Amino acid sequence: MTTQYEEQPSLPFTTEELGTFHKFHSYKWDEDKSFQAGLETITQTQPNPSEASLLKIKQYYFSTRLGTRIDLDHYLDWRKRLEPPTDDPAVPVFKRFDAYNFDTDARFQKGLPTLISQLVKEGKNALDKEGLQKEMTKAKAFYYTRFVESFDLLAYLNWKEMAKSQQGPACPYAHLWQKGKGAGSELPDDPRQFVTTKAPVSTGALQLHMHSPGSQNRLTTGRMAKLSKTIVDAVEDDTVTSIFWTVNSGVSSLHNRDPDSQIVTKDEKWFCGGVIAPNETEFLQKQDALRQYYTLVDQVLNLSQKSEKPVVMVVDGMVALSSAYLAFAPMTGQVVISENAALAFTPSETLRGSAQQVENPFAGLYLLALIQSGCLETNAVRPLAKGTGLYLAFNPDYILRGPDLKKLGLANYFIPSKKTKDVEESVLAVAGCPPPHTAKAVRMALNAEVEYPGPAKIDVWRDEVAECFGESSSLEDAVSRLEKYKNKWSKDIRNYIASLDPLLAKLIYKAVLDASKLETFEEIVRLEYRLFTRYSEHKSSGKSEDMDLDCFFEPLDGEAESELFKFSFENWVKEGGAETEQADLERELAAEASLKAGAAAGESAMMPADHPMVPGMTGMSSAEMADAAAKGCPHFAAQLGASKDTATATLPPADHPMVPGMANLSAVDMADAAAKGCPHFAAQLSKESTEAKTTTTTSAPSPTTTTTTTTAIPADHPMVPGMTGLTLEAMADAAAKGCPHFAAVQNKASSVTASEQTSTPMGATIPSDHPPVPGMADASMCPVLRQQAQRV
Repeated sequence: MTTQYEEQPSLPFTTEELGTFHKFHSYKWDEDKSFQAGLETITQTQPNPSEASLLKIKQYYFSTRLGTRIDLDHYLDWRKRLEPPTDDPAVPVFKRFDAYNFDTDARFQKGLPTLISQLVKEGKNALDKEGLQKEMTKAKAFYYTRFVESFDLLAYLNWKEMAKSQQGPACPYAHLWQKGKGAGSELPDDPRQFVTTKAPVSTGALQLHMHSPGSQNRLTTGRMAKLSKTIVDAVEDDTVTSIFWTVNSGVSSLHNRDPDSQIVTKDEKWFCGGVIAPNETEFLQKQDALRQYYTLVDQVLNLSQKSEKPVVMVVDGMVALSSAYLAFAPMTGQVVISENAALAFTPSETLRGSAQQVENPFAGLYLLALIQSGCLETNAVRPLAKGTGLYLAFNPDYILRGPDLKKLGLANYFIPSKKTKDVEESVLAVAGCPPPHTAKAVRMALNAEVEYPGPAKIDVWRDEVAECFGESSSLEDAVSRLEKYKNKWSKDIRNYIASLDPLLAKLIYKAVLDASKLETFEEIVRLEYRLFTRYSEHKSSGKSEDMDLDCFFEPLDGEAESELFKFSFENWVKEGGAETEQADLERELAAEASLKAGAAAGESAMMPADHPMVPGMTGMSSAEMADAAAKGCPHFAAQLGASKDTATATLPPADHPMVPGMANLSAVDMADAAAKGCPHFAAQLSKESTEAKTTTTTSAPSPTTTTTTTTAIPADHPMVPGMTGLTLEAMADAAAKGCPHFAAVQNKASSVTASEQTSTPMGATIPSDHPPVPGMADASMCPVLRQQAQRV
């Protein structure tokens, strides 16, 4: 039996032509942004092009941009043979029915909730995707026949089945491709607007979209104010039955990877990078930021629980712990995650989010308490091990992904990222069902799209978690139990606990246990805020003595806790807070644009082209660059110095090598750079103070001076302009300021013998990854060798 793709005697096409025609015929033109942009330009001068003209446009694009030549005459001949006969007068009606836009038909949308409600009442809320689509098709056909034009539904279904049968054999592994319609209503990056909403045509879901992946979608006060207003308005709007919440989390580089390369996990997409305080060092501003955040999350929970308007949260990216409640706290059975979702309860380099986020060591206590108490619906055959909440609180760098998030009950549905559009269409189609059946209708749509996320890692140490954390009576007891295991798993946890402030570790342990006995979000968050406040005050007081743990758990004085969920975003906006934050945002955007422009100009913005290749120096952050400058790197010291506001700028010496950022150093910055190790400026400054001594030495050189002058610069010292003629005193000064060559010479001239220099305390060998620096073989100024000596 031949297939559609095999060459047949009756067809005037080769096998290659058949493959090309099929590729052209099935190409997703609507998803090709370059084609759509070009088509939009053409239609501005030629509106409503004919089908023949549109086909020629596609042929030209396919031939020039995609490199595949299409013979239109042969293609049209092939398409006639492919399509079912059109002599049936019902076929045009079927096609008009397929093309009818039911989404914008207010009458249809108004009656749809009645149909969905009936399906829910009949117990059909567990339909698979095919079953749900069949019910929706029947509803649309009934409406179309009554209000538009009549047709035979049975004949239509037979026609659709025949069309499917002519599309060629399906791959038996198609489900592994994660096929789907791609992202949903994903808008471009817009940090100024941040939040966009789309109201339902009649009654249904309000579409809420956050779109600032460039800023990690982090939560400032102004952004939380916009989200809060949307939630408040949704409560009061009777046409809104639910909220479909999505985020533009950015584009992963995996989309452009070589298909033959190894598949690896790359965390690049952000759902939310954390809660931001205007000044992250001011404690009062941190407290205000937490109050705003807790108020917003409480509003979302009340919308789902009290107003019976479910919030479908699509988490398609990483979530910083300081903003985890927004992603995972609705807990009404509507949290959707993709393979890009990730969360960690302990500090993680991958998930650290924005550097400006509020640092709260007790963040996530609400979620840990729910996990510890086991009150979450996990729908798993094996329940969570006792003590899992404590285990997650102390397990370092444990990133929870799809399988674990689903197992822990933090997410309810796992749906691949490429099916986001499918999920959006399914939810919006049924969300018009009025309360109290809305949640069931939404679950029906989501259940039709779910995929298996894979096995959960958290089950691997199930027995050990139950023994060490589930049966422990204190933190010390848990550590003692962990010591029974001599593996890396136990060692990493014990090392992490030992790295914490002992008081903080005990507070976290007790907090998880106490919070797991509380019932509401408000109660647990009050405890979290209480601990954050008291521990922060304790740290700022500088007291080192041990305190009674119970003191930290006592309620705060005044209205601090009772007003915790009552932050007035409306008053904040009226008082001008939004304008102030917008101005700050504009400055931040300008700074980000400057950094991007520098990065586009080349990597020299971070690593000068003439910087020596030193292991571990690539990809440095601004903070690491500043640290390196402080430790003596003249390149980074120059870069950072150039960024300062210098009123009186002096040019560097004419013989100074061209180092990026060195052009506008002031006299003060020049001295600072010299102190941090630049031999050029160190030499220049020392010349002024040693000029007289140098003149005397030159006019009447003694044997000692001659020897010193001869040995002042080692033979293997690099040729540095302006460094000749240094006296021994100037050479010692330069050595003290960081030059390893002169430091080495000074060591040779000291009273320590060569054998003593190479003995055990200072004789540690140079590490294999130490950069090759002339004259460094026996230098004691090198921080790496000094550290080695201290260890010895």
